[in-house]
Amino acid sequence: MTAVAWCFQCGIQYSPGVEDCVECGLALVDEAPVEAAEVGSSDEDQLAYELHEWAGESRRILDQVLTADGIAHAWQGATLVVRADDEEAVDRAVVEADETGGPALDPEAEKLAYEVGGWAADEQSAFSELLVRLGVPHEFDEVGDLVVQADDEEAVESALDAFQGGSDERPELEGLGANGLLSDLFVACDRLRRDARDLAGIDRLIELSPVLVGHRPPFGIDGQLWNALGGQTAELVNLLGRGDADPEEVSGLAAGLAGVLRQLT
Repeated sequence: MTAVAWCFQCGIQYSPGVEDCVECGLALVDEAPVEAAEVGSSDEDQLAYELHEWAGESRRILDQVLTADGIAHAWQGATLVVRADDEEAVDRAVVEADETGGPALDPEAEKLAYEVGGWAADEQSAFSELLVRLGVPHEFDEVGDLVVQADDEEAVESALDAFQGGSDERPELEGLGANGLLSDLFVACDRLRRDARDLAGIDRLIELSPVLVGHRPPFGIDGQLWNALGGQTAELVNLLGRGDADPEEVSGLAAGLAGVLRQLT
């Protein structure tokens, strides 16, 4: 059976090979999430924990703790929904996840604020997770700005450069250019998924593959995922270039690509 993964927060299901949710920027989990209505029976009260100020990694850790403890729960974005009867156990899990999700800001330290209020929620979550991995204390204030300690300015600047693709020398696809490319690639792969000899799909894939490979990922799309898409697309093109390509192999590769591209478009 093919292994799949889910985003615990938005519930999107992903094909093998994808590690992070393209919507939320969070690492995927092995357990399928449930709907809030499925938490407890219809006559049981529920509690909601508003965790919007938490880093995405902290919410993921909390989700894993609750799953391991067998505590029924669901996510509505950054809001955790549990049974009221589980409040005591959930409170303990919240403390555990909060303590392990990343270092907290020193209340006495000098602070810097970065205006990132215009970032999408998935971009904020992805960058927050990057800072957690780097061990940089941070939080988002009431207007959505990123607050860090002044002593971490150099580390944050370097992280911003890396996150925004500053180290990638390839030109960037922007806005509708990237969206259009991914949508067209999905259509081409979907045609080949259904018919490995579809000439329109083959021609379009051959045309688009070098565009994907030759550009760095647009802002908000994980670089590793983008590069993996480029490599898999090039692999499919090379396979199609062989005169003896197995139609089932072509359709299988195309189906895998289409499944990932569907989540990005």
